[in-house]
Amino acid sequence: ALIIARQPLAKLSFNLAQYLLGAVASVVTFYLIAGLGGPIGPPQPIDWLAAFAAMLVVSTISAFTIATVVTLSGREQQFSRLPEALQVGGLFAITNTALALLVVEILWVQPMAVWLVAIPLVTLFVAYRAYLSERQKHESLELLYQSSQIFQGSPEFETAMLSLLEHARVMFGTDRAEFILVGGESGVPLRTAAGPGDERETMVPSPERADIIKRVLESSAPFIIDDPQEGDDLDRLFRFAMVSPLRGESGVIGAMLVADRLNENDEFTADQLRMLETIANQASVALENGQLEQSLTELSRLKEELRHQAFHDPLTGLANRALFTQVLSERMKALAAGSANGASGSRSHGRTPVVLFLDLDDFKIVNDTVGHGAGDLLLRTVAERLSAAIRGEDLAARLGGDEFAVLLADGHDAKHAQLIADRIAASLQLPFDLGGREFTVGASIGLAIGQPGQDASDLLKNADVAMYAAKSKGKRQLAVWSPEMHEIVLERHTLTADLTRAIQADEIDVAFQPLVSLDDERIIGFEALARWHLPGRGPIDPAVFIPLAEESGMIIELGRAVLRQACRRAASWSDEPGLSDITISVNLSPRQVHEPEFAADVLAILSEAGLAPEHLLLEMTETAMFSDIDATIAKLQALREHGVRIAVDDFGTGYSSLRWLRQFPVDVLKLAREFVVEDDAENDDWAFAHAIVMLGRTLGLSIIAEGIETRDQADRLRDLGCDLGQGYLFGRPVPSEQVPLAMATVA
Repeated sequence: ALIIARQPLAKLSFNLAQYLLGAVASVVTFYLIAGLGGPIGPPQPIDWLAAFAAMLVVSTISAFTIATVVTLSGREQQFSRLPEALQVGGLFAITNTALALLVVEILWVQPMAVWLVAIPLVTLFVAYRAYLSERQKHESLELLYQSSQIFQGSPEFETAMLSLLEHARVMFGTDRAEFILVGGESGVPLRTAAGPGDERETMVPSPERADIIKRVLESSAPFIIDDPQEGDDLDRLFRFAMVSPLRGESGVIGAMLVADRLNENDEFTADQLRMLETIANQASVALENGQLEQSLTELSRLKEELRHQAFHDPLTGLANRALFTQVLSERMKALAAGSANGASGSRSHGRTPVVLFLDLDDFKIVNDTVGHGAGDLLLRTVAERLSAAIRGEDLAARLGGDEFAVLLADGHDAKHAQLIADRIAASLQLPFDLGGREFTVGASIGLAIGQPGQDASDLLKNADVAMYAAKSKGKRQLAVWSPEMHEIVLERHTLTADLTRAIQADEIDVAFQPLVSLDDERIIGFEALARWHLPGRGPIDPAVFIPLAEESGMIIELGRAVLRQACRRAASWSDEPGLSDITISVNLSPRQVHEPEFAADVLAILSEAGLAPEHLLLEMTETAMFSDIDATIAKLQALREHGVRIAVDDFGTGYSSLRWLRQFPVDVLKLAREFVVEDDAENDDWAFAHAIVMLGRTLGLSIIAEGIETRDQADRLRDLGCDLGQGYLFGRPVPSEQVPLAMATVA
């Protein structure tokens, strides 16, 4: 039987070894109890005992070896089942041994009487087989019923799939059961598997199952895999298996597979194949319905997710411009309908939409100082504070960049809306902790109240105009829209266009303000300051056009134009008396410093103008220094190696870090005019100026004080140890042609 059975070599070898081991063990056991070589005769009671003991030993050895091999194969731990196996095996061993001894006794006494025993034994055997057959049919029907209930009793589709596969493993006594679904656009089959052992997989791409899917699609009939090919062991993951197609309404959707029998007989029968086909047909309906239901659920979830993405800002989670405009349009239509129906004034006014348009002040400083990651964190925190400051029925939105808007559900009147705006402004003026550094960022707010007949875009535009009006008055201001504001905004846009044209046409002039030594008030240099004279309007205040250049992105071109013109003028003064060793100081925008070719541009302009680098002093704010620190240090160090000196402008008013200040290649600190106090100020009012001067001297840096307007201020700064100064006391900015005269007339 061992040879006839179609078994793998390893399994055949194990069975043969187990058979030989059992034979040897039974002989040894019998010999130890009954002995050998005695007189030939009928079996004695001691022989009966020896036979029973020998068969029990064989049964025990068989149970232990099978459990050990199955456990070592990695399929499933079997030692917990040993007591049951030993009990069943012992019972069969005793029964079989008793029958065998009975036959031997009959043969010894009357051989012909053996037929009297054979007839009931055969009858009992046939009855037992019939009983087993009926029991198997009953169990099969029970298992089929249970399989049909699995999908109904499992709340989740994937859980039901795995449960049915586990059920199939029990039904067919296999170590592996799989659903293999036809691949989608990729064409790679998707496998959901239970086994071997405790392994579980769900919808795993399985290109190695492509041949099975191909055969299922070609035949559309169940089949048994029982003919392994030589040399195909690496590709074939199992030896004996059954496969049944999963048939849907539109055709075959996949296959169901069971493989790796746990008992000694690997082969599957035709009855088992029909049972697998029945289960597969049940599973096909459930799978197709489950896939449809899952697809509909996923589609619904995806639609909701896409809708949320379409109407919400991904960074802050607030409504976006599209949703804000949609809701505002509905409110404006409701206002128009209420007005047309003759609603009472108070009731109609209570439904009047009010829009607050917010633009963060100094947001760019945060991005330039600590990077865009911190800027994103700031925007999220602003959104949280904004949501906390308004009511549940109000709508907050991020319109883009650092612009936010709030739609008040019932604005009542401008005064009530201003109270809400003030509450929002107060919440945004509290410091923000961004990566361990605190920033204070307020907001300019524009307020506009809707009017009947007005559409949403007009109301939002009015709030935007009011915000620009608030920003023009200074930071952290609130402005209520009025009709004349349109002219202000129009003028601002016109001015921006004129500035762009002037920069491109090189029509920006440069004025020069003296820089003096406080010890003897001798002019040692000039600061170059941009000036713009607009034809038909006259001079434009730098406080107006420089922010416009920042907003329009023209600040880089403006800074480059001022630097080029200043260097040319300074080079042209080399032959003038007292101007050969003069220093020219030029302000830099943070955006200039961040340009990759900044250092190369500066050196090229110096070379073009013919000015020695030692005569150039570049002034940059702390904001420019502390953005992309490593790159900034490298650029400044490259310029200093050529002789250019670096100054920190308005020191003490930004976001200074003494640790970084020591690492920056800096030569000069410029004391901000805020620290140059009035003549009648107390000594304590000079404390900040004194501290900055002492810091500079400790670090070996020169100190320049700005905004000196009186003799008392100059004397006090000189007594504090300040080296250099500039201000109206020593001279106002003058055109380049007046610089030689300024050298002669300075005090």
